[in-house]
Amino acid sequence: MPSLEPGLTFVAQPDGRGGVAALARHADATETLWVDARGAASTYALTADADRGALRGLRVARAFTAHQHHELVSRTVDAASARTDLLVAPNLAALYEAADGPESERDRLYEATCSLLAALAASMEIPVLTGAPDATDAHRETLRERSAHEITCRPTAFGYAVDAPGFTQSGYWGAGWWQTTIPYWVEVCGAVDHVEATTADPVALAVE
Repeated sequence: MPSLEPGLTFVAQPDGRGGVAALARHADATETLWVDARGAASTYALTADADRGALRGLRVARAFTAHQHHELVSRTVDAASARTDLLVAPNLAALYEAADGPESERDRLYEATCSLLAALAASMEIPVLTGAPDATDAHRETLRERSAHEITCRPTAFGYAVDAPGFTQSGYWGAGWWQTTIPYWVEVCGAVDHVEATTADPVALAVE
């Protein structure tokens, strides 16, 4: 997985919800604060290709309404410690889109949450991972506009294929197995710039 840079990172997950969890599992963070929505912080999601040691240092707060979610994000600074080096807020738009009340009010609260996450990332100087896999186009664009980085995670039969600036995926690792990619073998063996095509004269076979 790519190294995570400080700042708000939008994780585009065109075919699934687990991209944020996959990146968080491999971040090697000392302490992770996770503001959960719609059950993204399940034990299975957090240990899908790792052991339960991946849960060490993880602190989860779960919201069930849009206002609860916004309040939890607001309290993140108070909850953080000197050990905190990652903040995760998956399924960001889900609770706001499901909330009762005027659409304009929900949009304002959602926009405030997006802005607050960007400000937290800057003030705490840590990576903040978020995504909105089932959001409306407008909500997804609001989050993207406030993000400093973007990573695309596409599920495959071997795990998530990750597209990030400056990152080339060399393989997929699971429990007891690994699957390499062409860039891995280029790194190990070097690239072949040009191959001369050769032909040979046909050889007549004698048939007895």
